[in-house]
Amino acid sequence: MKKNNLIFSAVAIILFAIIAVAYCSPVLSDNSIIQPDIVNYKGSAEEMQKFQEKTGENTYWSNAMFGGMPTYQTGAKYDYDFIKKIDQTLRFLPRPADYIFLLFAGFFTLGMVVFKNNWKYALTGAIFFALGAYFYIIIAAGHNAKVHAIAYFAPLVAGIILLYQRKYIAGFLLTALCMGLELSANHPQMTFYLFLVMMVFFVVELIDAIKLKEIKPFTIATGLLIGASIIGVGLNSTRLMTTYEYSKETIRGKSDMTLLTEKDSGLDHDYITHWSYGKLETFNLFIPNFMGGGSQPQEENLKNYIAEIQKQQHLLDMNNEFNAQAFDYLASSPVSTYWGDQPGTSGPAYQGAIVIFLFFLGLFLVRNKWSNYKWWLLGATVLSIMLAWGKNFSFLTNLFVDYFPFYDKFRAVSSMLVMAEFTMPLLAILTLYVFFKDESLTDEFKKKILMYAGGGVVGLLIIFYLFGGNLFSFSTEYDLYTKQDIMGAVKQGYPDGYGVWDTLLNNVNKALIQDRIDMFRADTLRTLIFVILTLALLLAYQFKYLKNSLIIVLGIGFLALIDGWQINKRYLNEDNFVSKLFVDNPFPTELSPRLLEGARENQHLMGVAQKVPFNKSLDSLRKADKTQYRVFDNVFSTFNDATTSYFVNSIGGYHGAKLHNFQDVIDLYFSGSEKTQKLGINQQVDTQKILNLLNTKYIVHGNARTPMIQANPDAFGNAWLVSEVEYVNNANEEILALKDVDLRRTVVLNNKLNKSFTSDNSSSIKLMNYQPNKLIYEANVSSPKIAVFSEIYYPYGWTIKVDGKEREMLKANYFLRAVQLEKGDKQIVMEFNPHTVKTGNMVTMAFNVLFVLLVLGGGFYCWKNRNSELSEKSL
Repeated sequence: MKKNNLIFSAVAIILFAIIAVAYCSPVLSDNSIIQPDIVNYKGSAEEMQKFQEKTGENTYWSNAMFGGMPTYQTGAKYDYDFIKKIDQTLRFLPRPADYIFLLFAGFFTLGMVVFKNNWKYALTGAIFFALGAYFYIIIAAGHNAKVHAIAYFAPLVAGIILLYQRKYIAGFLLTALCMGLELSANHPQMTFYLFLVMMVFFVVELIDAIKLKEIKPFTIATGLLIGASIIGVGLNSTRLMTTYEYSKETIRGKSDMTLLTEKDSGLDHDYITHWSYGKLETFNLFIPNFMGGGSQPQEENLKNYIAEIQKQQHLLDMNNEFNAQAFDYLASSPVSTYWGDQPGTSGPAYQGAIVIFLFFLGLFLVRNKWSNYKWWLLGATVLSIMLAWGKNFSFLTNLFVDYFPFYDKFRAVSSMLVMAEFTMPLLAILTLYVFFKDESLTDEFKKKILMYAGGGVVGLLIIFYLFGGNLFSFSTEYDLYTKQDIMGAVKQGYPDGYGVWDTLLNNVNKALIQDRIDMFRADTLRTLIFVILTLALLLAYQFKYLKNSLIIVLGIGFLALIDGWQINKRYLNEDNFVSKLFVDNPFPTELSPRLLEGARENQHLMGVAQKVPFNKSLDSLRKADKTQYRVFDNVFSTFNDATTSYFVNSIGGYHGAKLHNFQDVIDLYFSGSEKTQKLGINQQVDTQKILNLLNTKYIVHGNARTPMIQANPDAFGNAWLVSEVEYVNNANEEILALKDVDLRRTVVLNNKLNKSFTSDNSSSIKLMNYQPNKLIYEANVSSPKIAVFSEIYYPYGWTIKVDGKEREMLKANYFLRAVQLEKGDKQIVMEFNPHTVKTGNMVTMAFNVLFVLLVLGGGFYCWKNRNSELSEKSL
């Protein structure tokens, strides 16, 4: 790299850090970002972290949520995790500036590779990519692992491209390192999507190699890519081995229970495609509020709706009791400016007006030696968009779900757009590079493309702006729900007011539609302005009004920075940052004056403050009852909130990959669905039986302000002895038997035991010592029994020793652990000490050594060659 390029590259990296910190400027004043998913993470990880602080040991099991589960996906730490140390070094800025910096710096690295160390194109390309709105939306939500994995897309691709450019040493080492970093981010779904992008790249490169009869260098590059990927995998051996083992037992693995679905492995088809991007919604990439923005709009975007509500309040006879109640219901009902196909969204996947415009121009301008890049990026973009459509393009989606490996392990297909959010900025910046650097493109050709293709985009935007209100419906079926509810009540309670209410609701709906049209037109105009400015800069250069390409490239980059910055501030802004005190402890038990004041101004702190009475009740319970038990939270969303888990072990929690045996129990005994009713499940009675099995000693009722903790005297305890066995033939019979059997006296088993058991009143069992990964019980067994534990069954890592000798752990009652006990047995020790972690640690250490040796060897080889070249020049 030339000295000037090295200097400019260093300046660019410093600039990225400044931009990242400036965007997150509240972190400079002792504030931190508060993220809903991370708040839930803190709740779920509290038991694990407290244990690690107390003992200095890692635990790979926690009972904090869902009755108990491995900690592999909730913050587990591993020995010899050298690659994670590198990752932490790269993320030196405060969160979330660290992720934003990585987005910029990673794509800059790719730009330097693609554009032969031309810093200005690498810099502008980094702006194109790193300011994609989706990244800031998921940061605001707390999807840190997702944006973390996306940030390593670009440098990993840079390493792969170096390999196919025949720069084997640099390419191999960069690919191995970045593959390791990508996998350390621990978001397999995003890594899988990058694999799809590079699959298209591989096909394009293979076709080109065959055409040019250059199979040998292609084979070498592919072999080195495989080798580098193995190194990257090896650096994450423990993480990947445990994740793979765990995945087999989660909802993404195989379940033998088929009562509610015909699919026995992977996620359910409807669950996978529940969040499917609409075809028309794809315009969000270009016009941010094309579909009305997020599902929870700002008040300023509902001016017509609010004005109409206020108007109708004055027109309506509010002395009529029915009208007053119905109007209160209408005014308090949630309303959304979003009118797309998804059940809801936090915001649009806007990638930038300038990016999409240049991407479109690139389809015509990029040719000759750059054609491979164009076809790769175009192919991956089209694949990304069509797969993101999900159930709206069912032929392709069904094909991938049914036949493409691992595709059915991931949900929310709308997130497939991350592929396009990577490929479109790359083709956009390539378009600029080709425009200025490809001498085979004549001035007349470039003028023609700008006039016709660019003019066509401008024309389309003008049509949208002028006539868009008539071209699209701006309505959704969800708009009808509130009207149907109210009109149904009107028919029954106030039939004389039917006409008045029908007119009122139609007017309110028209006002909402007008708000959507206004948002659409405002952002269409905004996109039009950025497109015209970009087109003007390119035409100014082409017609010699501006002759310095540096001004044009950096000018377009600056426009893209303004564009992305403004839109992203709609979703990640100062409101997302609060005092570090409340981020570090988002579960306060006292409503301090500081919290009360903050809650008045910040909706995130309002959410924290609203849970104070609930938190205080659980904290008091934890202090009053120090035995081991579980709590069922019936106040918040039981299986989508981890507040309870912060204080006490919980039946619920928050996680996207629950153990399938526990999820099956949730689906069958807690959902209350029509299917479960047909199977004879009485939710009120049978749910209580499950709670008893899990030693649910307390149930929380009421609401957030006035929670009421009710003791459950029927909880079975930590363990109990049974002498009767109900044998079943399969998983369906096993889980259904739970509703029919007296589980206090009988255990349900799916495998035959060559043993008979006798009942007596003198035998007993008691938990004597509890750690999340080790439980010690004392028993007094007068005759052979089966001990059943209120602990979730997991087939890997758990061992049971009775009086020092290992004994087989049984799967009991579909989702619990059990063991056979003989007369005279005294002590039962149940310990989680997974061999996968031990083996993974050893493999990881070996690959750490190998990688260091490869780096040293590669460095020595390059140094030796450089010295040889210098010696030859001196001669």
